[in-house]
Amino acid sequence: MKAIYKSVLFILILLLLSACSSKKLTVKLLHPSQIPNEKIYTIYVEDFLNDNLYQSLKIENKLANKRINAKKVFKLLNTKNNTDTFIEGIVDSNLNYYTYYEEEIDYKRCRSYRYDENKKKTKKCMQYHIRLIPCEKRVYNVQTNIKVIKNNSNEILFAKTYNKTRNIRECFRYHYYAYHTIARDKREINTKLANLIANEFLDDISPHYVYFDIKIIEELNEDNLIFTDSQSQRFEKVTELMQKRNFDLSLDELEKLDIEFNHKSYEVIYNMGLIYEASAKLFKANKLYNKAKFLVDDLDALQDINNAILRTNINLEEKIKAKSQLP
Repeated sequence: MKAIYKSVLFILILLLLSACSSKKLTVKLLHPSQIPNEKIYTIYVEDFLNDNLYQSLKIENKLANKRINAKKVFKLLNTKNNTDTFIEGIVDSNLNYYTYYEEEIDYKRCRSYRYDENKKKTKKCMQYHIRLIPCEKRVYNVQTNIKVIKNNSNEILFAKTYNKTRNIRECFRYHYYAYHTIARDKREINTKLANLIANEFLDDISPHYVYFDIKIIEELNEDNLIFTDSQSQRFEKVTELMQKRNFDLSLDELEKLDIEFNHKSYEVIYNMGLIYEASAKLFKANKLYNKAKFLVDDLDALQDINNAILRTNINLEEKIKAKSQLP
């Protein structure tokens, strides 16, 4: 029985490890801003209200340094005159904290003993003291309301309230809480939260890259295709090259396998599509995924291919919109 249990446990561990080790390829795709039908280039950033975190300056710096394909996306001006839009905002920075107590067994202090008469009246602790440890929970929060306004008409093109929070817990085992000097670092932490808000705002109003981790098909399906051991090994080697982003060599080998299999391997065609997708050639990738779809019987693989078709359809539209927003 123990041997069977160990065998089952070993198989489960192998399955878990194989699931965790599936190969994936990171794909970077261009997506548009959240302001449709507008091409924004020249911008003026006003000083935000209640801004002791330099929120407006952080946003200004990020906009001024935003580049796609080594080309600046925005031009920042020091005045509203002759700008497409201006940006205004209000910042609320706060820190709330409260105390509570955690119980901890104090093994150095015994409340009650038991004496063992048979062992020369040795005593054994039956119950230890419980210490109440004072603790403090701090909730750091920055909330920034930002508006992007069209200069010539005062139309609000985009408005959003950003909220970033960080929780910190600290306990005081060696100090009496009421007299302990606590460095709560509100400004330091909330300044970092303001920087996160600036990053999120930049993605909202600028074309930006989105990253996807997409599964690589790692093995040929013997129920779908007749192949040799050599071809199987070559295919598995290609997946390693793909994961290392050696696209030229892996695509060349996949094209050879595609010819050898008389264009009947959905695994080969899907992985070719994945290489084109990772190279931002979405139309070509979509065509290959659609071709692979009609060669597959495996339901899990079919789901992956259908997801790839839907993903490339959406991302192709998003890429076209994003390019129309670039200067």
